[in-house]
Amino acid sequence: MFKIITTCYNCELFIKQCIESVFAQKQNDWEMYIIDDASEDNSVEVATEIANGDPRIKIIKNNKNIGSLYNKTSNFIHHAKPDDEDVIVTLDGDDYLGSKYALCYLKKIYSQGYWLSYGGFIASEKSFYELVAPDHLTPIDWKRSLRNQRFCITHLRSHKFFLLKNVRDKDLRHRNGVLFKFPEDIILNIPMAEMAGEDKCYFLKEKTYAYRIHKNNDSFTNDAERTEITTNDLSFRPEYPRKTKEELVNWRCDWSQIFLEKKHLDRED
Repeated sequence: MFKIITTCYNCELFIKQCIESVFAQKQNDWEMYIIDDASEDNSVEVATEIANGDPRIKIIKNNKNIGSLYNKTSNFIHHAKPDDEDVIVTLDGDDYLGSKYALCYLKKIYSQGYWLSYGGFIASEKSFYELVAPDHLTPIDWKRSLRNQRFCITHLRSHKFFLLKNVRDKDLRHRNGVLFKFPEDIILNIPMAEMAGEDKCYFLKEKTYAYRIHKNNDSFTNDAERTEITTNDLSFRPEYPRKTKEELVNWRCDWSQIFLEKKHLDRED
């Protein structure tokens, strides 16, 4: 089963195309979880209209802005209840799948025994390619530490759930114990890739993901803080060791503290 996690904040102008790109997929074995992080526009109303009651689409609305990390971990798991073998696909609410065969490509990849996939994105503005680091557009350089490759795991990101549950609670937090709000792409995907290793990670060359550039894109609005967190904290944390599938599946997720915090978030479905 593909479980698509879509976080959304003020995506009124974009969420329609995002959902329609999932409806257009030739692979139909999916569920989509749209988590609206207290948008100040009509994102939820638009999403509800386009979903049109399709039971595969679940729309969750937060009363408070919590941040992508919580939404892509405990909030998502609370609603999606994924199995270890489920493939979790990240599709942000302001982006869309750029090919109707995107999930077909992923199905083929995971049938070959891979645990994580990345790559295949197209930016909506050509000028974006002049701004990004070279490793944003290429496969992981496994001869270097992943923690020194700031954007080496790019959209389209997907992974088996048994990898995600192995990311430790302490690595979801600042050193003072406060939960990160972002950059969830680095915080979550780097450890998962380290645990999986080169032979279980697949770089997708097919253009499958449309990455939209706009003035509220968090790559720009949060870039300074993202750089500070990555440079001064995440890059100094210990790398995760390679793990066998048995070790990953048998690991008991230690996110209990995050679930305890849920009662303070005032979320309503």
